[in-house]
Amino acid sequence: ILYVLIGTYTKWKYHVKIEPFKEQGDRQYLVLMNHQTGFDQFYISMAMFPRHAYFVASEDLFSLGLLSRLLAWAVAPIPIKKQTTDIHAVMNCMRVAKEGGTIALAPEGNRTYDGKTVYINPAIAALARKLRMPIAFFRIEGGYGIEPRWSDVSRKGKMHAGISRIVEPEEYREMDDETLLTLIQ
Repeated sequence: ILYVLIGTYTKWKYHVKIEPFKEQGDRQYLVLMNHQTGFDQFYISMAMFPRHAYFVASEDLFSLGLLSRLLAWAVAPIPIKKQTTDIHAVMNCMRVAKEGGTIALAPEGNRTYDGKTVYINPAIAALARKLRMPIAFFRIEGGYGIEPRWSDVSRKGKMHAGISRIVEPEEYREMDDETLLTLIQ
């Protein structure tokens, strides 16, 4: 029911075309996305439907009272402290990976200010190696112009979202951390 309601709303509001991820099968992934709008996580859920993804979310999402409890119950996000290496978040990611879950996160940690990728903590390369999951790069195009971070107003425009590339563990195992970080960036 939520897929239909939220999917209809996001397609109407953001004019987004979401490419379904048909090749996913029954595999788990580490989904890394660029962060352009407040609804980016829904695009991943719609592309990967019916597979559930555990989203890494900043701890400020957990200070919204009833809404926070509802989100925790419905989607079980993994809390993380921004701009730090949060060992509890890493341990939760490892637990989810061990249980066969898909993990989704925006390595930038924040929405873009000007449409360009912002700073990405180099620890993301180490996290990817530790999880040993295929990395699915989820690319969102056009979102910055529709919902800029510096504005409360949504604009007309078109967006496109979908998996742009899969990197298998065997492929990035051969890379050093700097090369893997460059690939992620």
